[in-house]
Amino acid sequence: MHAPLLVVLALLSGQPFKAMAYNVLYDSPAEDIEKSLDVIEREKPDILCLRELTPGFARAFRKRLGKEYPHTVLTPQRGTWGMGIASRHPLLRTRSFPEKPHRIPGMEADVKLGGQRLKVVCVHLMAPGARHLKNEGLLVSLEKNAKLRAKQGKALMERYAGEKAPLLLLGDMNEGRQADAMKSFAAAGFTHACDGPKASCGNTWPGANTALPAMVEIDHILGRGLTFSEARVLRSGGSDHFPVRALFEFR
Repeated sequence: MHAPLLVVLALLSGQPFKAMAYNVLYDSPAEDIEKSLDVIEREKPDILCLRELTPGFARAFRKRLGKEYPHTVLTPQRGTWGMGIASRHPLLRTRSFPEKPHRIPGMEADVKLGGQRLKVVCVHLMAPGARHLKNEGLLVSLEKNAKLRAKQGKALMERYAGEKAPLLLLGDMNEGRQADAMKSFAAAGFTHACDGPKASCGNTWPGANTALPAMVEIDHILGRGLTFSEARVLRSGGSDHFPVRALFEFR
């Protein structure tokens, strides 16, 4: 069945929409890229937030899933700053912006879902171990980046403080639910998809490309003005992160 027809049937039947957040790993080999695309193709999310999107992954995505996602904006880069939002539904507007006070980019899009407008924000907060100085030790980096993520979280909430449309915030937050940026989101009225009914969540890193068990939950889907009916960490793919997907409806 063609993607547009699936969308129409979902709207007519009142079924919830599906969102997915996936850090696809900037140095994934071709075989792992295909494994990650397998997960996306199987889950068929309505809205997909991609992080660490490279030119190679973007080409593979367009070749395999371009027809399934006719409303897509991808800005791949070498390294970890590439990103994209893929949608089965019309995008009214998209925009990249710096995740202040750093320059790492986020992406936002206004999506038309069944006559309603949804603001989608796809982010990637600062990695815990990223070095700011060459001679910087790991503990110093961890402390600096925790403070930086806290500032990024506050800046995001200031950015969307006046947003009246329902808002879907998702991506690689690089921290757990009790850290400062995540607390800022909760204080601003965002609910976590994994706190809803029928949730089967948990740690998301490291992911399927390693034999190590997942140890931390750092990939998240949150919403304001939305109700989540199910969320799940998908224990498959080809990345060092497991993808997260959630079902949501407008309140």
